[in-house]
Amino acid sequence: MDQNLLFNKDTRIFAFDDSPFTREDEFTSIVGVIMRKDLYIESLSKGRIRVDGDDVTEKMIELVYERGSGVRVIMTQGTTFAGFNVLDINRLFNETGTPIINVVDHRPDMDSIREALRKYFDDWEARYSVLSENFTRFNSLYVQSLGIEPDTANKFIEMMTVNGIIPEPLRIADMVAGIC
Repeated sequence: MDQNLLFNKDTRIFAFDDSPFTREDEFTSIVGVIMRKDLYIESLSKGRIRVDGDDVTEKMIELVYERGSGVRVIMTQGTTFAGFNVLDINRLFNETGTPIINVVDHRPDMDSIREALRKYFDDWEARYSVLSENFTRFNSLYVQSLGIEPDTANKFIEMMTVNGIIPEPLRIADMVAGIC
């Protein structure tokens, strides 16, 4: 993909977040917000994922195929949803062909994550294997990018951040997910 296309005013971003849940819940929602670079919200989507399940990657791929025509980048805030329903960002990128930018506000403690997965899940190795420690620091965020150069991803994050440290598409996805 021509990475200059990310900087057009009509560039479309698909940002995802999960809804609140309790450990007693069997399911929760995954919410997607399609927002243009000029901050216009084009559409919202919602799917259902299993708490501590293994279906978030498939659900995101499904939502991108259903609603994401013309989307230039997918953004996430972390790769664990609904507890330890782990997103395989490599598979998401490979199956959609859409660059991924994942941002978190602290470096993940991979040792603690591995131990928690080992303690609670028989399939812990499969879940852990799709997680990556490959983060770069940008301002106060830790960033993973696939299909987009880290410097370009950082420039894009900066451009999409209106206030605070979280890019606007993710901030809106978080707000919408919070009421679902």
